[in-house]
Amino acid sequence: MAKNDGAMPRTTITIVGHVCIDENASKGLVTRVAGSSAVYIHDQFAGRDDLDVAILAPRGKDFAEYSKDVPFLNEPCCERTLIYRNSFVDGTRLQECVASEFAAPVPLTSEVGFELGRTDILVVAPLLANFDSNYISDVVSFLPDSAVKVLLVQGYFRSIDANDRVLQREFSDVASILPHFDIAVYSNEDISDALGHAERWSAEFSGTRIVVTQNSDGATLFQDGHRVTVPAEDLGSVDDLNTIGAGDVFSAALADSYYSSRDIVAAIAHANATAGEFLLEGQNALAATA
Repeated sequence: MAKNDGAMPRTTITIVGHVCIDENASKGLVTRVAGSSAVYIHDQFAGRDDLDVAILAPRGKDFAEYSKDVPFLNEPCCERTLIYRNSFVDGTRLQECVASEFAAPVPLTSEVGFELGRTDILVVAPLLANFDSNYISDVVSFLPDSAVKVLLVQGYFRSIDANDRVLQREFSDVASILPHFDIAVYSNEDISDALGHAERWSAEFSGTRIVVTQNSDGATLFQDGHRVTVPAEDLGSVDDLNTIGAGDVFSAALADSYYSSRDIVAAIAHANATAGEFLLEGQNALAATA
């Protein structure tokens, strides 16, 4: 992480998860870019002088071509970087995950432990369900007591079959992972009966606030088995919004706002507004090139 040589205190954000190369095929064209929640959240925070952000993630040397100025706490440590391959057949999106066998969690060295020990906001954002409860427990053990801990649950809802296809799975280790976090976030598109699961889990694990995002309907907070709906702002009559990255923008804004205010409902409202601005900016940029 960068040193803070100025007088202004900086909030230290550590993102522990996976990074990937997003490979998108459409109309005979293939594009490859740096992907993952970890990268998108870093990008959301980039340029802010009050933040010190770094990522801990397994990757190969092949990721350097796409990662630009993304700061990592670890060197490349595996043969290949995870690839998420997206294609569209007859309007249906097909997703494959390649090289998942190389995406084991990064060992927690003393140097990594030192950086975790000065972390104000921890965001755990796996793309696969291979960050087990022992690893999560070890990561959290380095944190100061004051740190805010946020889990992006999506990766725990995924499994990869023998043909590299991405399938849905149950969050079977929820009881040993969720209690480590102050906030857990996922989308109502990540799993069937998303709200029902959140209600049950929040009743069982009362120390964790669960936030389920719901696109234009905003988000619902679950705490102690009770729900609070936080509506999104009306974006007006906008068609065909590109929502890629909006969930990560929401999560970044939620973590940052909650750390500052410790008001979870206000933080969700702020995250809804920030994600809405992101969507409108993307729509306006697309219209300008049309």
